[in-house]
Amino acid sequence: MLTLIAGIGLSSLLLMNKPMPPGDDYETPATKVRVIIAKQRSEHLIVRSQGTVQPRTESQLIPEVSGRVVWMSPALVSGGNFSQGDILLRIDDADYRNAADKSRSALDRAAVELEHAEDELERLQKLIGQNLASQSQVDEAQRRFRVAQANVSEAKITLQQAQRDLTRTELTAPYRGFVRNEKVDLGQFV
Repeated sequence: MLTLIAGIGLSSLLLMNKPMPPGDDYETPATKVRVIIAKQRSEHLIVRSQGTVQPRTESQLIPEVSGRVVWMSPALVSGGNFSQGDILLRIDDADYRNAADKSRSALDRAAVELEHAEDELERLQKLIGQNLASQSQVDEAQRRFRVAQANVSEAKITLQQAQRDLTRTELTAPYRGFVRNEKVDLGQFV
């Protein structure tokens, strides 16, 4: 056994110390390069391709109020184009004008009622100081005054909504684009 171990050790020692073959000094040959001087010039390139063009943004333009269409832009046809801010169609605005006028009248009426309630409250507050009015009358006048203030606020909001609806009777283009297809005609209810 000892002989076997000594034999393996001796053979590995011989393998590790074997002489190395002489190396050749190898030089890498120089690479041949062709050199040209670059000159700036215009070039006309023709690229042939095929495919489908997809729009970046595609949306349906739908009016925010309903009514009968009374006018359509000549650009509102399949294949037509429009610019941002162009009016594409108009809806009959008679009902919306009437609603705005009615809201304006309601605001005027509420303002008059508020003015009357304020005068009545001031009058009763002076009379209570002279013991000519009861506290319940003053409380009732204060309630009517607060109700009149609320009515004015409500009438203002209603008028703003009516005016906003009136402006929405014109469908305006939000961006520049092309019409893929249109699904509306004059006289149609939208």
